[in-house]
Amino acid sequence: MKKNITKLLLGTISEKEIMELQDWLENPNNQKILEAYVRDYHDLNLATLKNDLDEAYSKVNNRIGDETKPIKRLFPDWMKYAAAVIVLMALGLIYQKGFFSTEDQYVLVPKEDTITLELNNGIVQSIDASGNKEYRDREGNVVYVQKQGLIQYSKVTENEVLLYNTLLVPNGKTFQIELSDGTRVQLNAGSSLKYPVNFLEEGLRKVFLTGNAYFDVAKNTANPFVVSVDELDVKVLGTEFNISAYEEDENIDVVLVEGAVNMAGKNQSQALVELVPGQKGSFDPNSKDVLVEEVDTSLYTSWRQGSLVYRELAFNKILKKLERHYNIEIVNNNVELGEEVFNARFDRMEIEEVLGYFKDIHDIDFAVENNKVTIN
Repeated sequence: MKKNITKLLLGTISEKEIMELQDWLENPNNQKILEAYVRDYHDLNLATLKNDLDEAYSKVNNRIGDETKPIKRLFPDWMKYAAAVIVLMALGLIYQKGFFSTEDQYVLVPKEDTITLELNNGIVQSIDASGNKEYRDREGNVVYVQKQGLIQYSKVTENEVLLYNTLLVPNGKTFQIELSDGTRVQLNAGSSLKYPVNFLEEGLRKVFLTGNAYFDVAKNTANPFVVSVDELDVKVLGTEFNISAYEEDENIDVVLVEGAVNMAGKNQSQALVELVPGQKGSFDPNSKDVLVEEVDTSLYTSWRQGSLVYRELAFNKILKKLERHYNIEIVNNNVELGEEVFNARFDRMEIEEVLGYFKDIHDIDFAVENNKVTIN
């Protein structure tokens, strides 16, 4: 049965083998087990499953029938209706039965890099995310307090000039910071934030981001909050939103969860683009245009809970994000595979499980040595 299910997902299954799967699913006991498991979990390469298998079935059919999206096809059109529910159930079966077991197969040793905080005077401090400490200035005022994975700044003095600190979060880690105005920022792996130790009483509250971060901005109508990312400025009063601007990303994506934000290229005369909750604004650094679309915001913020969600993304770009998330090195020698487009979701999985998924479902061959993965 495992062989037929794998063939189905790879698009190599025959009509006879599909019939065998259908016959197997006629057993009510098998259906109940599979349906319950699929409803509760898994969004790997198909659809976002919630509480309704019929809804998932519809989503799968719609995606398979959409010829405009160059997503890796799991099976040809002639079998799409017969296969849709089987695929949903098969994914649950594969995981439930442990077909992706990685025990004794892949042993990766991710690198362990340190979170660092660069102070205004150039001193670089190492941050132990499991520790607690207090940092004071020369006058004895508390500048910030660290409580394990969170640094909280105090408003200790009324500065006449801005003094900046820079928090750098390496690959394989995430970290939170609360700025002196009460704004909270969660930084994703491979990201950094440059920010004032204290904001001035008048003017913008401006910070500088590289990478990916989630902002929960403290409301202050007199002093708008601005996130500067490359050639884009995101301006808000008080709201929650996610910004992604990694080097491999073609656009800078801003996903609004609550409130409102304005997006505009720096030094540009065009009108601001305003987002409302549930929208994503994609800024093109070349054209300076912003494309706005309705999205499921949870797909873009799921990294905060340790999930990885990839939508219509080339395999090479997925590998880059896996490198960053797990702090490993991946070399892909399969040029053709690198350009293929995938959808995938991994909820709090170890890297060995992720590699096992790609190997078993997409027949991808790889070798592991220390913290390096080589795909052939």
